[in-house]
Amino acid sequence: MYAVLHPPNFFAQAAALENPELRKRPFAVFDGQAPREFVFAANKAARTRGVEVGMSRLQAEACDVTMLRRDVAGEDTAQGRLHEIVCRFSPRMELVADRPGTYALDICGMNTIFGDATQLAAKLRQSVMAAGFLANVAVAGNFHVAACLAWGRVGVSVVPPGCDAEAIGALPLSVLPLEPEHAETFKAWGIRTCGELAALAETDLISRLGQSGKKLHALACGTLPHLMMPLEASFESGLTEQMELDCPVDDLQRLLFVLSRMTTALLDRVRAKARAIASIQVVLLLDGGARHERLVRPALPLQDTPTLLKLMQLDLEAHPPSAAILAVELRAQSAPPYRAQHGLFLPQAPEPGQTEVLVAKLRKLLGEDRVGSPELVDDHRPNAFRMAPFMPPAPRRVEPSLLPVPVALRVNRPPQVINVQLVNERPVRVYWNSIAYTIREAAGPELLSGQWWDKAEWSRAEWDVRLMADGIERLCRIAFDPGSRCWYVQGTYD
Repeated sequence: MYAVLHPPNFFAQAAALENPELRKRPFAVFDGQAPREFVFAANKAARTRGVEVGMSRLQAEACDVTMLRRDVAGEDTAQGRLHEIVCRFSPRMELVADRPGTYALDICGMNTIFGDATQLAAKLRQSVMAAGFLANVAVAGNFHVAACLAWGRVGVSVVPPGCDAEAIGALPLSVLPLEPEHAETFKAWGIRTCGELAALAETDLISRLGQSGKKLHALACGTLPHLMMPLEASFESGLTEQMELDCPVDDLQRLLFVLSRMTTALLDRVRAKARAIASIQVVLLLDGGARHERLVRPALPLQDTPTLLKLMQLDLEAHPPSAAILAVELRAQSAPPYRAQHGLFLPQAPEPGQTEVLVAKLRKLLGEDRVGSPELVDDHRPNAFRMAPFMPPAPRRVEPSLLPVPVALRVNRPPQVINVQLVNERPVRVYWNSIAYTIREAAGPELLSGQWWDKAEWSRAEWDVRLMADGIERLCRIAFDPGSRCWYVQGTYD
């Protein structure tokens, strides 16, 4: 089964989409270079005043209609909106080359999602009309029958199985791709409909028109086969929202109202594909021609408008634009939503969206390079690390293990100064927080040093010791700094 979506007069509809105030007024779209400008498209109101495609611009202006310059970028935007809508209804689609804006969808097996063919066609047309287009939708078992019905009938047309010939037979010959000489020939023969053409003998048509006659006869009978060439169902290309502001905006709170509407529109698109927003780029066109761009990348893909809006607000507050804002553009990248199966015996993790907002607030207060997840770096300096973007790990089940529990050193920052008694250059007693500890075991010294070529030169001698006092045992690492002649506790082993 094929469903064909055809927006009549696509170029005029694309122009009306960019200029909604002209929808109910006569207007024409002209193209070409002066003085050879010609009418490229016109809406129905302009055609009723005598405007025709191909006439000169001066002739069209004499009909008292609004003239618009053709906007190819606007046509591409309109095409992208239609492409985004049809991607929701079928993974296999084809763009009909000789009919602008027309899509053919393979809807075999889609009844489990959208209902029968009539329900799917109605939902498809309703979605297209909600986006600002007038469109015809036809469903048939033959590709060309569905295409001809979409071009020749208004609204929704559904052909029952086995009735393709009867459905196309009532249509005029203008729905077929006729060459001018063939149209003149059929007019001279008195052939007006596809049914009359199908009633002719195929051999007679071939003898008079050649192989073109055989193809036209098969089209009129609804039996011409078609090899579908599906397009790549691109989704990311449609994740863009643009808006020009009526007046310059220099207040972030007023800008957030616009960003909220645009973010909601983007989330509606990604939710329709069971996806989430992985990153969103904010592009602000400023007064004077400058551009202010910021990239907001949550740690996990989000489907929550308030959270995304709060992240953009905090980022713009930390990096405000330098001038008033004239236009806003949001570019999003989608990803599968984050899902985690929590077990009964796993600790409850914080909500990813709330955690992301908290990290953004801390980043605004403390700076970009002071908030994140610490990562060790391959460096000779002790405890050398860098701050990486915060990425919460996925919850995982902890299996019981018979392996010994690894020992971790809890580092003291800053180190705690202590007094140490030495015997034969080995520590035997430690005075720490007014408590005298006896060293039962000691391993060391481990001599460490570095950066002797710089003012930040450092060196120390480390000892791992087992302390005992009044029945209390502690396993620590102590160190001696020869530069300051000072002993200190570097950390405690858990």
